[in-house]
Amino acid sequence: MKSSKKKKVSLNDIFSPSFWVKLSSQKEGKFSLFLKKDFWELVASDYDELEKTPFYKSMQEDILLEMEKRGALKENFTFFDVACGTGNYTIKVAPKVSKVYALDISPSMLEILRKKIKEKNLQNVEVIEADWKKYKPEMNFDTVFVSMTPILRDLKEVKRLFDVAKKFLIIVNWAGLRKNMLLEEIEKKFFKKNKGDKNPGILLIFNYFYTLGYPGDIKFYEGYFERKSSLEKIWKRFKFRLTSMGYHIGPKKEREILEFLREKENNGFIETKTLVRIGAMFINKEKKEI
Repeated sequence: MKSSKKKKVSLNDIFSPSFWVKLSSQKEGKFSLFLKKDFWELVASDYDELEKTPFYKSMQEDILLEMEKRGALKENFTFFDVACGTGNYTIKVAPKVSKVYALDISPSMLEILRKKIKEKNLQNVEVIEADWKKYKPEMNFDTVFVSMTPILRDLKEVKRLFDVAKKFLIIVNWAGLRKNMLLEEIEKKFFKKNKGDKNPGILLIFNYFYTLGYPGDIKFYEGYFERKSSLEKIWKRFKFRLTSMGYHIGPKKEREILEFLREKENNGFIETKTLVRIGAMFINKEKKEI
């Protein structure tokens, strides 16, 4: 029986874009559940609760300021917000540019966005209900923006985003730290493991663009995402996450976990905190390095 040998990685390999594309394709598979409409429909109703978190609000304000400082938001610019969700960035960017194209796979997310557009009386936002992986833009955009979506796990899709950007590509993504204390407690108590999410996120994307001659500027943010939700909503999120991580949750295990979560309830709600590190990467296509 022949023993399979792992191919050694050379210095030349890591300076090749194909190396990083291959690496991302190996890591993307088990999170395919998060690419489907079902998950985003599930979380749409309380998605905006995140905006109330002080850390999220300050991070978003800073990212918007960075975009303005770098010239990515101008009154004659088109802005493409991919996987826009409920439009937390869309509605803030719209007054600063000529037109915003806001794309998302979830009808429920986009319904919330449409309500915001109506409330703000915004006339320059076009809402597009589509799956980015199947969508073929008919035009290019001055600035392309994408934030916190599993699309970013696949560098082939990230390259497509880059290709439709005329001037700027701005990516906001995880940066190696995403630690939900309650979810980890469930993992250890009921599965005796702690798989976690080890995806390097923005760092892998940076390395890829470095090999293409576009080393983006990255700014890091670290803090807590805080949520206060009903047991039902918390468990729907957690069950989706645990299943995507490869855990089998039978009826008996589910009952045990729900009983555990009920002990965490306070006046019908459960509070959770997630320690995160997030990176915002700004690529100016006019500044290619030779």
